[in-house]
Amino acid sequence: MSAPTPSENVAMEHPIPTNETVENYGDAIYWRDIEEHKRRFNQAIKTLTATTQDNHFPLEEIADAVGIPLTTVYPENTHGNVILGHENGQTFVLGSFVSERFRFGKTLLQSIVPYNFNPAVNHTNLHETENPKTKMRAMGAELELGLFYKDGTTPDEASVREFTDIYRNHAHRLGITPQVDREACQYQVEVHVAPGVGYTRVRQSLDGIMQSLVMASQATNLNTAVLAAYPIESDFKLTDDPKVYSATDVMQSINSRFPEYLEKLETTKKRYHMTDDTNFVQAFRLQGCHIHLDIAGRSEALGLFTFYTMLRSATAIANAAMLKGSPFVNGTCDPEYICTREYLRRTTVTGRMIEMPLSPHLIPDGLNRYAELIHSERANAVARGLLCEDGLGTDISAMHNPIGRIRPDLGMSKRICTIESTGMPVNISASRQAAVLADFEFTHVLIENYYRQYGMDLGPMMDDQTLWEIVGPLSMEKYAELQEDSDREGTDIIVETAAGRRMSLAEFYEMKRMYMHRILIDVDMIAPRDIDDVYMSLSRMLVPPSGRIAETIHQYIADPKTRSTGNWGKILRNAFIEAGGTPGSHNPEAVLKVANQVHEALVLRYS
Repeated sequence: MSAPTPSENVAMEHPIPTNETVENYGDAIYWRDIEEHKRRFNQAIKTLTATTQDNHFPLEEIADAVGIPLTTVYPENTHGNVILGHENGQTFVLGSFVSERFRFGKTLLQSIVPYNFNPAVNHTNLHETENPKTKMRAMGAELELGLFYKDGTTPDEASVREFTDIYRNHAHRLGITPQVDREACQYQVEVHVAPGVGYTRVRQSLDGIMQSLVMASQATNLNTAVLAAYPIESDFKLTDDPKVYSATDVMQSINSRFPEYLEKLETTKKRYHMTDDTNFVQAFRLQGCHIHLDIAGRSEALGLFTFYTMLRSATAIANAAMLKGSPFVNGTCDPEYICTREYLRRTTVTGRMIEMPLSPHLIPDGLNRYAELIHSERANAVARGLLCEDGLGTDISAMHNPIGRIRPDLGMSKRICTIESTGMPVNISASRQAAVLADFEFTHVLIENYYRQYGMDLGPMMDDQTLWEIVGPLSMEKYAELQEDSDREGTDIIVETAAGRRMSLAEFYEMKRMYMHRILIDVDMIAPRDIDDVYMSLSRMLVPPSGRIAETIHQYIADPKTRSTGNWGKILRNAFIEAGGTPGSHNPEAVLKVANQVHEALVLRYS
């Protein structure tokens, strides 16, 4: 008997559902029937919510409206629960709700969150959905940033609200999405890049965001900190919001069960000179760029496949490295890392890595584990119940994991489902952010195109070595090792692919450029020039044709000849040293001086 090929081995080793499992589910119940049941369920909940103000849960009435038997996983509704539909011997999730503890005064009906993924949509029938062909999918993003005054004091609630109101007005005038949300800390906000397609649109949107931030800053005298962690010395006061209280409640209670994480918190507080009463949320000062992409056909299988490949690949490592650079936390310059974001994430048990999200339908025992996390109050939002991790001997919600999540819970009328990357930091360069977001978009096209042909079978991907190097899943150990390397080296990192090949970022993106030209030639909405715009931009930032790279904050942000080039994290660390600081030392004055230099360069660039 001949030995199995490498592709046969890899197909056996990975924990994603098999094509047989996925196809059997789709054969047992027609995907259009599930879509219709979900539509009726959502409409019934909407109608009842408008007329019912108590906590009564009329399950039989809802079942009559949907037209099939409905049950819940648990018999009582005080705690979180999952609502199930039943047809043709199959069970599927229609919606979920959290415990009263996390409902913030809403009724049970108002708290029901739809589950929009369709487990019966797979590679054999994806072409039947409203997405018959592979194409560029709509992409959106959120950028987190901090606010502070020039003298290092932090704003009160009224000042932050004034800043956000002025930002919205300027964003509206510039024609970009005016949406801005509050973050856990009173001194942080999150601005939105509207869902859309293409590098040019994303770049224009990001430039408009930066310009709107500058305008709001000039009107309020609040400086911005567009860095991967909130940099200056502060108490990191949490926002007075029920959702923040619930997140703090969950993080505190879960972390307290694990002595090693209590020790990690103490180590982090000492490393960054935080006060003794700092809790897990207050130590969690990271600021990121969260990227969302629509999933074709609301296919649950495609969502799992995309998470397991694209978000765990060398591409994810390279894109994160492009954006990394923020050695400061609480007025301290880290002694080792030029980007502290992932170190901060590792402080909490909810920041553990996960192999893959749960599937309530396609993974054995997935439904029970999902329902138990919600019911046991170890997840304060239903989508976070899918982010299950059991590496410490008990299931926890890794809601802050460094890889990402799948989102079946968006409540809009189109019931959009997304894949979300949470592994990317924010970066003050609109060029870098736009190029990374567009690369993420192109890479998602590769994944969808592949899935339409082969489904969950990784064998053909491994046989195409370049594709395997681009989106092949890394082991958890290798992923963590490369993240650590880029935290120390930024864009100087040597990337290692799933095939074991090592290369610079410039070499990696050039490999992607050539491959994208060859593979995406027949995909709608992608022209060769679109591909070159992204990858030649990345090449220029990494290896400028002039040979000149940014060495100062001003050059990186505002100099038209060198902006977006150089190693951003090392530039910031060198600026700290020039300001009189020593890496590893707590020097709030020097950190504040650097943070002000970054803001002043941003104002020069966009005012």
